[in-house]
Amino acid sequence: MPVTRSELLFLCGGAIAGAVAVKNYDKLKAKAAPILAAAGTAVGDAYTAAARRVGERVEAMQDAMAEASQNSTTAGDTEPSTTPHFSTANGTTA
Repeated sequence: MPVTRSELLFLCGGAIAGAVAVKNYDKLKAKAAPILAAAGTAVGDAYTAAARRVGERVEAMQDAMAEASQNSTTAGDTEPSTTPHFSTANGTTA
């Protein structure tokens, strides 16, 4: 598969950029450290907020399920209805 001029230029440019970055790694690291630290803090805060929201929603869902379960058990403690639920649907009597 032949390589076009455009691909060759990108390949050479990437190699040159990599060589320059390796040669000046200490300088680049010193200049980029504050930016990366601030970005890391922002990402950490966003992750914490998202995890808190998910936790709140899970807790709300669990509360709703527990409440529904509690309501169904308290409704089951009362007198059962005298009207048949399924016998009228299929034509049978109790």
